[in-house]
Amino acid sequence: MSEDQVPSEGTLAGAKARRLEVPADGVFDYFKSTDGEQIRFARFPASKVLDIKGTVIFLPGRTEFIEKFLEDVRVFNDLGFACAAMDLRGQGMSHRPFPDRDKHFVRSFDPHVEDVKAMFDQVLTDKMPKPYILMGHSAGSHVILRFLHDYPGTADAAITVAPMVEIYGPMWLAKGLSWLMRHVGLGAAYIPGHTSFKEGRWGWRKKLTHDMERFEDEDFFIKNRDKRLAVGGATYKWLWEALKSTAKLQEPGYAEAIDTPVLVLQAGDDTIVDNKKQSAFVERMPQGRLVRVEGAMHELLKETDDLRAEVWRAIGEFMDLENGPEFGDSTLPMPAAEAAAEKD
Repeated sequence: MSEDQVPSEGTLAGAKARRLEVPADGVFDYFKSTDGEQIRFARFPASKVLDIKGTVIFLPGRTEFIEKFLEDVRVFNDLGFACAAMDLRGQGMSHRPFPDRDKHFVRSFDPHVEDVKAMFDQVLTDKMPKPYILMGHSAGSHVILRFLHDYPGTADAAITVAPMVEIYGPMWLAKGLSWLMRHVGLGAAYIPGHTSFKEGRWGWRKKLTHDMERFEDEDFFIKNRDKRLAVGGATYKWLWEALKSTAKLQEPGYAEAIDTPVLVLQAGDDTIVDNKKQSAFVERMPQGRLVRVEGAMHELLKETDDLRAEVWRAIGEFMDLENGPEFGDSTLPMPAAEAAAEKD
């Protein structure tokens, strides 16, 4: 990536250097969702920018929280975008429906969707500049896809990073085991390979990124900002509800009803979510675009500098970071098959 590209190497390097610092104009607070539960959010208004281009709203993946996205908040702020973010319920500093904070437990994925709507109603609409671009990772991207389906026209576009369209692995085993454990009263038990929160690169945490420095960001914020940000492994109840929610995406007509421009960033070496199901889902969306980053692991936004440069190149092509944001055929990269047909 050269300096005449947007974002430039200098912009990305500057954001990397400041990724563990909360922007001075960042504001953290809570809103009450539709069921009265407290959801933590943050605003990063890019107050030094005179003409704001729009607002990017971050939704974290499983175990993640707002602070983990500060590097990309910095990039968007530097490019003239305001940002906002929220902690999904069940993790971060948002409401947790189970008394043991270590256990990642949800009663349903449906409230996640309603939490996003409540955030628009109370925090974003008429309070932060349009257009509104949703951006999420993994489970957060899954919630975005469901939100776009249920509340069309609320967001103007979306960037979904490694979206959880389906969990990677044998579904018959995941479904059967989670069904059984719930029915014998062990829905709050950890799934195999998951434990209470512990630092370091172990088990499934080895499958997230090649970048050891960025990998440690999550642990840094838990140790140095607030220990309550931590959440441990997934429970059988979380897994069961995640499988129920991903099954919704496979329903006939579901993807076809999402008529919002959506960029899907796929990690070539992902072993957390199912890339084949992800690709098939994108093909069904009227304005879906898939960009595969070869060699990347699941946490694309925490990958090495070279892989992150590819991510940002794809985002720039999707929304015209310099002159836009503008979404549509004029800015979206042409699929390879169409490009080959045009050459013929």
